[in-house]
Amino acid sequence: MVRHTTNPRVRSLTIYLLKAAVRGPRDAVDRLDETRGFTVQIGDSEATLFVKPSTVSPPSWVRFFRDHISLDEVFLRSASSAAVLLVPVSGRWFAVTFGHGRHLLDRGSWEPNFGLKVTLNSIDDSSIRSIDRRSFDSISRHTKEEASRLGSIEQFGINVEEDLLRAVVGIPEEESLGRRMAGMDALTVSTSVTLEGLPCLLSRYLNQWQKGTYRQRYPWIDHVREIRDKRQSKDLDEEVVARIATGRLDQAWLAVPVPIDWSLVGGFRYAPTPKATIHEDIHLRTFLESLRDPGNVNAQALRRKSIYCLDPDGQHPLHKWSVYECVYAEVRRGNDVFLLTGGLWYRIASQFVMRVDADVVQVPSSGYDLPTYRHESEEAYNRDVALRDPNVALMDRRNVRYGGGSSQIEFCDLFVGKRRMLHVKRFGGSSVLSHLFSQGVVSGTLFVEDREFRREVRGKLPSSFVEGVPEERPQVDLYEVGFAIVSRSAGELVLPFFSKVNLRNAVRTLRGLGYRVTLTKIEVESGR
Repeated sequence: MVRHTTNPRVRSLTIYLLKAAVRGPRDAVDRLDETRGFTVQIGDSEATLFVKPSTVSPPSWVRFFRDHISLDEVFLRSASSAAVLLVPVSGRWFAVTFGHGRHLLDRGSWEPNFGLKVTLNSIDDSSIRSIDRRSFDSISRHTKEEASRLGSIEQFGINVEEDLLRAVVGIPEEESLGRRMAGMDALTVSTSVTLEGLPCLLSRYLNQWQKGTYRQRYPWIDHVREIRDKRQSKDLDEEVVARIATGRLDQAWLAVPVPIDWSLVGGFRYAPTPKATIHEDIHLRTFLESLRDPGNVNAQALRRKSIYCLDPDGQHPLHKWSVYECVYAEVRRGNDVFLLTGGLWYRIASQFVMRVDADVVQVPSSGYDLPTYRHESEEAYNRDVALRDPNVALMDRRNVRYGGGSSQIEFCDLFVGKRRMLHVKRFGGSSVLSHLFSQGVVSGTLFVEDREFRREVRGKLPSSFVEGVPEERPQVDLYEVGFAIVSRSAGELVLPFFSKVNLRNAVRTLRGLGYRVTLTKIEVESGR
């Protein structure tokens, strides 16, 4: 055997920590019949290498020229490779993948967020190169940001309550852990290591994963975690489906998943055929009534069946979503809370849930008595409220330009008594309500800080209300920013969790400016 004495070359390794339930290498590999297994002796450890034989074929783009050249004369060939090395370390198994090797692993066999935790426990606070995050704001963004130089998480402008940190790339404090780390479920490291030194390095990563250092530096990291374990998601799906099939709808409902212009909506159908019943809004109860056998509903059916949002004539679809995308559900198991929203499952730390709930429940209702909703649209409702009360100015759709260009925003929907700015919205999914709260914050901030914005608002108001919007900076503590939500829910207003988080942050911002902030439920007339 030839032994090389030179320093090993720097290579990139992708590493998964397998769950404790994995007792042997064959427990973690999917489709064993498609792979070949080899025993690899690494010092005192006996590892197993699984390799999927490569398939060699012309690259797919060659077919683009099929009618113009003889493909037999093109000698280009491409091959895909896939291998995974299973290594036992301290009673656990690691999987090191090569090529497309991760596709050989049984989905759900690895520890979620292993790479993220190791990375956060290993890097310096100011040595982050890039982050991958999902924001639960009004447009539910998923972004990857890379900095021109190393910095801290705070320098990326992350919102610790509205952003889910999915992945981080940074430089470890100890170079022996790697020259660069990238962490999500897998840990990807650039490091100099031989095969013989691999078990020792994996043992160090296991120790880094077990540390709680990241909780001290970033205590908000575990507030929200996306569930990427298909088996766990399937288990949660089955519980929600069982509730729906048996009519237990107290912790599950349908909601339009994205902001839409309700003035352009003629209704909703649960089937593509024009003969299907048109509904004013979407609800689990009416969806179940549209099924031949509601008791046999399953997760596949929810993904397969669609909801159609129709134009004002009820003829043509404006939007189409799967029913599953529109389901919001909450499942509590012990100290954990699981939420289904936008077609994805999340685990929410129970302490975080309790803090958010406690803050939201303290937001008072508006002192203005809003009438019952018995209308076809928000626009019609707002118009009727203003017609019945001379102390109300209708500002719905009277957009104010700001910031140059085509940027526009509503000052509010209803300006009540020259001091209340009420924003009205029909109930919807997290992104819909987050859009409402965001609008209130932007409008409220501009009202305080921007003289030109106030002038534009004065120009939109009836003359008898102009004194409520002074040209000079207003005395903010005299004003109320109110959010009023049209909801069919029985009893108190029930909001999706991420909407509560957005509301909580909006309340903090507006109160910081000096406003009173309110949250009011608008009841819906029975039978509508």
